[in-house]
Amino acid sequence: MVGLPSSDAVSASLDWALSHDRFVITLCHGPAALLAASRGKDESPFKGYSVCVFPDSLDEGPNLEIGYLPGRLPWLVVGLLSEQGLHVINDDMTGRTHRDRKLLTGDSPLASHKLGLLAADALIEAVRAEAWLLRVRTLVT
Repeated sequence: MVGLPSSDAVSASLDWALSHDRFVITLCHGPAALLAASRGKDESPFKGYSVCVFPDSLDEGPNLEIGYLPGRLPWLVVGLLSEQGLHVINDDMTGRTHRDRKLLTGDSPLASHKLGLLAADALIEAVRAEAWLLRVRTLVT
């Protein structure tokens, strides 16, 4: 997770996903990958998006106290996402999920099942929309 914001491979993957109108799905600390999208750019292509993410408050307190983290993180994901213009819609960990355009996010492992269902519904919806457009194009030509 610590290397995600500076990863050229993650940046290239996100550039590809966005340029090909694909879904991006993240869970827990996964939105840290979105930070890489701004590499080499003036601003993040995700600026203005809203997301669910694992709360910084847990990484600064309880996760250190119980030994989940071996030490303080060099950066906190919510803070950096906010600096890049993303809006984090949660400040707790409840299993919440969220969709903003083709970005699907979940706040923690508690959200994994619900995020899977959200992703399945979104993908089915996209396939149906594409099939409908294909039928319309066929009728028009």
